[in-house]
Amino acid sequence: MKKIIGIIHPFDIYQTFYVYEDGNKLEVVQTTIENIPDTVFRLSQVYDTYQVDLSGAERFNRGIIKQIKEKESTKYNNNKLIIKSI
Repeated sequence: MKKIIGIIHPFDIYQTFYVYEDGNKLEVVQTTIENIPDTVFRLSQVYDTYQVDLSGAERFNRGIIKQIKEKESTKYNNNKLIIKSI
């Protein structure tokens, strides 16, 4: 099963996202906080996966999840992503 894992550090310039399939790392991407929604959608489309796990500060992650969901519904016109804060 493929999934996208994001490690969020609120005070760092770059955030790291990984794409895993059955424990194997397929790609590592660094992005800024502002570009997280676009990065998640690009990775989701390229690797045909809809599961996203965000690691980091729970309250901050809730804001990121809200941004991703809003952009998903307005810009991409779909609601396929399953996003969890771990």
